Amino acid sequence: MRIILSTGALPRLEDPGDFKRFAVALETRLTADLKAAVAPVADLDVDGAHIWVRPDAIRALSPLAGQAEWEAGFSEMMRFAAKHGWIDDQGRIRAHIETFEGQPAVDADVFRRAMRRFASGVCLVAAGEDEERRGLTVSAFSSVSADPPMVLVCINRSTSAHRKLTGSSYFSVNILGAGQQEIAMLFAGQRGLQGAARFDETWNSHRLGAPVLASALYSIVCASEANHVAGSHTIMIGRVVDATTNRHDGGPALINYDGAMGHSIRAA
Repeated sequence: MRIILSTGALPRLEDPGDFKRFAVALETRLTADLKAAVAPVADLDVDGAHIWVRPDAIRALSPLAGQAEWEAGFSEMMRFAAKHGWIDDQGRIRAHIETFEGQPAVDADVFRRAMRRFASGVCLVAAGEDEERRGLTVSAFSSVSADPPMVLVCINRSTSAHRKLTGSSYFSVNILGAGQQEIAMLFAGQRGLQGAARFDETWNSHRLGAPVLASALYSIVCASEANHVAGSHTIMIGRVVDATTNRHDGGPALINYDGAMGHSIRAA
C-alpha cells in the first residue's frame, strides 16, 4: 500500500489490501516543504528521506478498515514492522518517501470551454433554519449510490454559503424545473440579495431542519455523510433520508448549457 500525496487533493491510499509494501508517494512539487506536505498523515524523520506515519491516518484512508480480513492483514504488517524496528515508541510506522511527477493540468480556459458543452441540471442546495438559512445554485450534482441512497454536490469554497452548507448536519438538494430561471439566478448571487433574504414563502422547513423548495421538481433531503476538499471545491457526500415533490405532473427540467439556461425535452 502507498499513501499518495498530491497537489490540491486529499491524501489517498493506493492498494489498501497490499500489506507487503508500504511507502508514501509525494508529488515532486510538494518536496519544497516536506514537513508541511506530509503533516496530514505523518511526521518527518530527521534524515529527511523517511517519515513516521500515524496508524490512525492509514485506517482513516482505507475503505477496507474495520473488515476482519483487512484488520488481520494490517496487524500482521504492524508486527512485521515492529520486528524490524520500524515502529517508534508512539506506535508510528517508518515509511520511505517516493516521489512522482504530477501530470500537468489542462489550461483552465480550455477546461471551462469543454465543461460548458456538458448539459447539466440546475439545483439549489440549502441548509440552516430561519435567519441561518443559506443556499446556492449548483450544477455539479450527482447520485453516488443506490444502496444506501447517496448523492454528492460540489460547493466552491469561495462562496459565502460554503461554511453553512458544509457544516450542517442536514441539507437539501432542490431540482429545478423549466421556468425557474429567476430563482436559479437569485441563488447564484445575480439579484443582490444575500443569506436568508433569498428565501421567501415558497420555502418550507423539513422536519430535520433543512429548507425545501415547495415548487421544485423534487427536493432531496440528505444527512451529511462526509466532506472532501478537491481543488477549489468541497465535495459534500449526503445520505438521502427523504425525497418529496409537490409537482406530481412532473415536467421538463431546467438545464444549463453553454452558459445559458433552457429546459429539457420530456420523454414521451
